[in-house]
Amino acid sequence: MPSKKKVMAAARRVRNTRKATANKKTGFCWKRVWNVLCWPCKQIAKILRSVWNWVCNINIIGLVNSTLLVSIIVLFSMLILDITKCNKAPVVIVADPVPVTKPVEKRKVVPRTIPVLPATSKKQNVEPVNVVPVKKAEVAIAKKQIAKQGEKFLGDVVIDSRAAGALLQNKTQINGNLYLQNMHKYTLPCDIKINGHLFLRDIGLLQFCGDFVVTGNIYVSPRSSFGPIPKTARVGGYVIL
Repeated sequence: MPSKKKVMAAARRVRNTRKATANKKTGFCWKRVWNVLCWPCKQIAKILRSVWNWVCNINIIGLVNSTLLVSIIVLFSMLILDITKCNKAPVVIVADPVPVTKPVEKRKVVPRTIPVLPATSKKQNVEPVNVVPVKKAEVAIAKKQIAKQGEKFLGDVVIDSRAAGALLQNKTQINGNLYLQNMHKYTLPCDIKINGHLFLRDIGLLQFCGDFVVTGNIYVSPRSSFGPIPKTARVGGYVIL
């Protein structure tokens, strides 16, 4: 029979072992946490190792041959498709003809340069017009052809000589076109107003006494020219050759 002391020592050892196992079950295990954290890395490393082993075992010559074979098959299939499409007749759809309207071209009057004499800094001496006396019959005929009301002329006025130029005076108003033609030299009176166009035909040199107003254009023939235009003169249109 064992002694009482031995029985008590054995009971003590049993209690200690039970306490130790209980503490192990209830305590926090760091080793298990470390294993859980390292498990994904281990799995990735295994996958990479298997891929590397597969790459190392690949036959490079066989891979090149397989790619060449696939490319040859693709090229031949494309060639066959092109040949089959060429044999088909193209379908042409003819639509109704659309009426084409031609755009109307708008003609624009382009102003061109004119033979203008350069203006001098000094005051230009305007020679007075020497009116040569003519026969009374010619002046009477010119007055009858032109409708006049005071200092206003109604309609077109044609001045083709210095004798007819005597009809125009300073501050004369013309409700129409003014034609100056067949003169070597002529000076237009001051402050004349033309409610129309000014035509210069075969005038060697046209000089301006002072200000004037032309509501329309100034048409200059190839054998005509005029001197400097005053800065205060007003021209409603263009100077056209």
